[in-house]
Amino acid sequence: MLSSFISPACIKVGLESSEKEESFAELLEVLIANNPDLDRREAMNALITREEKMSTAVFPGVAVPHALCGSAKDTLVAVGISRFGIEFDAPEPNLDSANPAVNIIFEILFEEKDTETHLHVLRDILQLVRNPDFVKNILQAKSSQEVYNIIESLES
Repeated sequence: MLSSFISPACIKVGLESSEKEESFAELLEVLIANNPDLDRREAMNALITREEKMSTAVFPGVAVPHALCGSAKDTLVAVGISRFGIEFDAPEPNLDSANPAVNIIFEILFEEKDTETHLHVLRDILQLVRNPDFVKNILQAKSSQEVYNIIESLES
């Protein structure tokens, strides 16, 4: 379950970033605050490299930037909420005419050898965002605890 990989301390309501890479860095600071051994440069490079391969805007209003990171000793997840939206590249540029605005970002760093957890966490996020009320409820949340409670309640 996704809620077992996050805590309210890893949720930032009110992202200040207006650019995609800025949001990666802002959420990376949340992860580093909770995981001081995480290598900032390595993690940021891994996230950017992964994003350059294909956009991680996976669902209307939601992006899931993720990467393998050698200094991640576990699966690390931060959640960011942007009230204004952050422009991501379209997942399929030839089919999508506009770049989507993203309001909810799940930033994930996986340890390199745990591909099973990688797949489970991505699957759990996909199940959450398919809930028709997920984005609306998360955007109305006022605190990180409230966001966590919404995620936890939708998983049960």
